Amino acid sequence: MQTNRIRVVFPVFFVLISVMCMIGLVSAVNGTVSIAYRGAGGNYLGDTIVFDGKNTVGNMTVLKISGPGLPAAGVPLYDITGIPGSGNTVKVDANGNWFFSWDTNRIKGSDLLQTVRYTFTAFDRDHPEKSGTTSVILKRPEFYIIASQNPAAPGDYVQLTGNAEKGVSFVRIGVTDSTGKVLHTFMSPVSASGYFQYGFHVDMQPGQYNVVVSNPSMKSGLNQILTIAVPKTPVPVQTSLAPGYTTTGTATPSPQTTVAGMPLASPTSIPLSPISAVAGFIGAIALFWTTVRKNL
Repeated sequence: MQTNRIRVVFPVFFVLISVMCMIGLVSAVNGTVSIAYRGAGGNYLGDTIVFDGKNTVGNMTVLKISGPGLPAAGVPLYDITGIPGSGNTVKVDANGNWFFSWDTNRIKGSDLLQTVRYTFTAFDRDHPEKSGTTSVILKRPEFYIIASQNPAAPGDYVQLTGNAEKGVSFVRIGVTDSTGKVLHTFMSPVSASGYFQYGFHVDMQPGQYNVVVSNPSMKSGLNQILTIAVPKTPVPVQTSLAPGYTTTGTATPSPQTTVAGMPLASPTSIPLSPISAVAGFIGAIALFWTTVRKNL
């Protein structure tokens, strides 16, 4: 009888030890993630802001922005209307360094940004609890023009919004190519406060174009670079992925976005969380106690 008990208890005891070791491996995540910016910290929308830092946890860093008017969980730097908690990813080099150049001309939903201080968070993709933050004041110019969406693709509808000098009743909007050739000229009314809005469908080839807003009464024109990208070709992928995973693919997914810090890859690449390990540990204890009671 005693021998039978030992035969039953020993395998269960071995399982418990294995689970405890697993918990130790999962919870013992070493390393840190840091973020800093280059410059004085007072940047205008339209500037390029450079962030860099260290990530000694994993090989992929995720960046998000939060602040007044934005979700508390943060959104991707290149998509202010993106999924809360998600961000843009940047690779970490062999020395644990990462570098990210943020072109604020290419922000989707940039009209939601104000002249305030925003918080920028960098975290490890596979271990989002490892993170660092910094803050930067973004300034919206008194007079400006914003193109949404930007980059755009042929056939897309682009909306131009901005603020011109007060007292101007209309503005002339010119679209030129890299050689200076005028491809389109539009006229848009301007409100008493200087606000204007105009939209058109893209019929240009991929490349960069200069959008210039002017009026004889304006001291200086407004400029915006409009990028027309090569149409993305869909790549077939599985459609039965777990929540939080992409269900469509593109051949050129730049800038890449990751949902809530999770990798856009196979679900098997997600490491076991401490909560899951603890749940397994508790279940193993219950199994152990039930088995012992049956054999007493």
